[in-house]
Amino acid sequence: MKKTRTRAFPVLLLTIAFFVGIAYFVFNLVIHSAEWASMPTNWHLSDNEGIELAGSVLDRNGVVLAYTENGQRLYNEDYSTRCACLPVVGDSTVNNSTAIQTVYRSDLSGYNFIFGLGLPEQYKSGRNITLTIDSKVQKAAYEALGYNKGAAVLYNYKTGETLCLASTPTYDPMNVPEDIETNDAYDGAYINRALSAAYPPGSTFKIVTAAAALQYKSDIDSFEYDCNGYDELGGKPVTCYEPNGHVNLKEAMKTSCNIFFANVAVDVGKKHMTEQAEKMGFNGSYKWDGINIGKSSYDVSKASVNELGWSGVGQYKVLETPINMAVISAAVASGGTPMKPMFVKNISGQFGVPSADKKSEKAKQMMSGDIADRISEMMRACVEESYGEWVFGTNLKICAKTGTAEVSSSGEDAHGWVTGYSMDDEYPYAFAVIVEHGNSGYRAAIPVAAAMLQAAVESDKN
Repeated sequence: MKKTRTRAFPVLLLTIAFFVGIAYFVFNLVIHSAEWASMPTNWHLSDNEGIELAGSVLDRNGVVLAYTENGQRLYNEDYSTRCACLPVVGDSTVNNSTAIQTVYRSDLSGYNFIFGLGLPEQYKSGRNITLTIDSKVQKAAYEALGYNKGAAVLYNYKTGETLCLASTPTYDPMNVPEDIETNDAYDGAYINRALSAAYPPGSTFKIVTAAAALQYKSDIDSFEYDCNGYDELGGKPVTCYEPNGHVNLKEAMKTSCNIFFANVAVDVGKKHMTEQAEKMGFNGSYKWDGINIGKSSYDVSKASVNELGWSGVGQYKVLETPINMAVISAAVASGGTPMKPMFVKNISGQFGVPSADKKSEKAKQMMSGDIADRISEMMRACVEESYGEWVFGTNLKICAKTGTAEVSSSGEDAHGWVTGYSMDDEYPYAFAVIVEHGNSGYRAAIPVAAAMLQAAVESDKN
């Protein structure tokens, strides 16, 4: 009898484990069935012709961006609006993995837990999705980017609502180019660069290095440097575009002195530079509103002294996504703790029943309030004393930092960056722009940011 009980015990454990597994599977089936149904690997949704979705996609002002009529998927009547919003909305396929029509495909296509996608068309009703995106702002950024490859982000740092996620190149979802797979002009058109592409950040990364210095370098307020345009760290050169003279932290940010920030990065050290970078969104994986965000990376584990110095000015192996760069500026604007960006305002219930607007949440603290205030002062000085208030083309009080990220040993064809925010309570925008091979953040990226900001102000006034 004792032997029988001993043998029965493992069987009992296996039986319990079996039923626990079944319960876990059923739970996940109920909770995640819509998500599983909308995965790109489901050929019922991702065949070449695509499924004709029932629900509409609208911008924050009710402008219809995508809809179904007579069994055909259609898009906004304006050509530029269609092209501008494609990276966010997507087309009738699942080629763009971060697009709303891919990520929320089950909602749009009228998925039902009981019948799946098997309901007859006359009974199927998809849900309408209203985005936080403003199609006018999206269009302004798209047109300002022109034939350049790049991205532009603008979001409300108080509410988390994202007004613009522009990315170029793009194409018309109503007339997909036949040579899209072979024509270099469409290289990366399926990728929303604002969310998924990571670039060397150049001097915009000096915001991170400044935060690290203020946190970990005890003598930063008395630290000064005489910049003659050239220095050696670890026996190798670090250079500036021109001599910047005698600079402290604020002056170094304003003049964008590479040598100052390279020396600061070395003094702060690998450990603390990495800690600060990770506080500010690097080396982490993020999923906002169900959309996977590209990874920003900062890895100096194998860096030499010279390479560590260059990492402090956004070179070496540092990579940054435009969306995270905008979030960093939002953190500076918000006392160190930014709001998480959100892209979907609401999703109507089945059969079009209205639903309440979603609310964003705060992200983790990136820096203390005191440090945020210090960096805000530096970014404001960049605009007032270096770039000029007028370059942003609005009456907004802008704080910003440009960057020129070298991507070749010759220094040619560098990427142009700008990131920043508006200090105006009525228009609390944080933004980031990258223009690939724009050579200058000031000349290439600021005009895009200006167009985006102007469109946002005009749209909010109306």
